[in-house]
Amino acid sequence: MNKTHSNKRHASLIFLKEGMKKIHIQGSLLPSSKYLGGRIVKRIPMRDGILIVELGAGTGAFTEMILKQMPKKGTLLAFETNHVLAEHLRKTLIDKRLVIIEDDAALLPKHLAARSLPLADCIVSGLPFGDFSRTKRQQLLNAIRDGLRDNGKYLQFQYLPVSLPHIKQMFEAHVIGFELRNFPPAFLYECRKRGTIAK
Repeated sequence: MNKTHSNKRHASLIFLKEGMKKIHIQGSLLPSSKYLGGRIVKRIPMRDGILIVELGAGTGAFTEMILKQMPKKGTLLAFETNHVLAEHLRKTLIDKRLVIIEDDAALLPKHLAARSLPLADCIVSGLPFGDFSRTKRQQLLNAIRDGLRDNGKYLQFQYLPVSLPHIKQMFEAHVIGFELRNFPPAFLYECRKRGTIAK
C-alpha cells in the first residue's frame, strides 16, 4: 500500500469514527469523493489574490484539491468545528495559504473582520443544512451572504435537495449537477447574491 493510499484510508477512518459520534453535524460517514471535489473546484474562478472559504472541511478532501489549483497568492479559510478533524487538517495540510478555523461557520464575517480580510470571492460548503434547525440554517445562510462579495460565488453540495427552497429565498441558486460517484450521491448548487451579475 503506497503512502498516499494509506493517508486517505487513515483520513476515511477518522471521518467515519467522528461521523458515528456526530452524524447530525457531519452529515455523512465517508469523506466526499474526488469526483465531487473535482466538479466543485472547476466552478471556482481561480485568480491571483483569490479568497476562498470552505465550510465544513472535514479531513480535507476538498481542501487539498482547492490548494492544488489555487494560485500562490490565494488564501483559503477552512472552517471545521470538530476538534479531531481540525487537528487532522493541521497535521496533514501544511500550507501558508491555508488558515484552519476551529469555530462555527456562522461566525464567518467576524473572522474575516478580525483578520482584516475582504469578503470572500468564493464560499464552498458541504454543511448538512437539512440536519440543522431552521434557526441555525438561517444563521449560516446569513453568514454566507454577509461574508461573500458582490458577484462572488457560493457553491453548496447536498445529498437531498430539501434545503434548496430555503437557499433560494436568499440567493439566486441553480442545481448545476448531480454526482453519482459519491457516497451518498450529491446535488451541487451554484448560488449568487440576489441582484448581482455573474462575472
